[in-house]
Amino acid sequence: MSQQDKKIEKRSERMIKLFKSFKGRPISEHPGPIPPFSRWLNGKIISVKRGDIVVEYELRPEMANPTGLLHGGMQAALIDDTIGMCTVTLGYQGFLITIDNQINYLDKVKVDESVRVKASMVREGRNIVHYYTQISDLNGKLIATGNTNLLKTKFTPEYVKAVDNAKEFNIPE
Repeated sequence: MSQQDKKIEKRSERMIKLFKSFKGRPISEHPGPIPPFSRWLNGKIISVKRGDIVVEYELRPEMANPTGLLHGGMQAALIDDTIGMCTVTLGYQGFLITIDNQINYLDKVKVDESVRVKASMVREGRNIVHYYTQISDLNGKLIATGNTNLLKTKFTPEYVKAVDNAKEFNIPE
């Protein structure tokens, strides 16, 4: 294993440990460079491992379409936010940006309920990473699915810089 691969693996392990410490609590309660939109969505991590994450979101009135159901744009946002968190578990130094997101809207959910979004990495290529995502209600009813491709970039986001400094988050080496 190359030095670069070891560095990626170590960062991945530290990020997963950090996310596991977040489990079951709203993301907005955690310190560090969490994007403002992710704080606003305020999901709770249910489970996490490299390339897989489940996040639960409480749906609020401002997420509704005119009929009181979860807006399609919000469904896309929940998918993108969950995938974003999941990409961090891969341990790359560079940010992964969404280059396409194909969503299938399959059912409805009221905004006074909660949903779980599961993101799973399907393929990890040299430049492109592919994810499959599902939104389900808490009874397991499938609300939407998504297929997303992301491009690896060289931009190092603030959370990578922070996680690379493990002491800042009290992450065990």
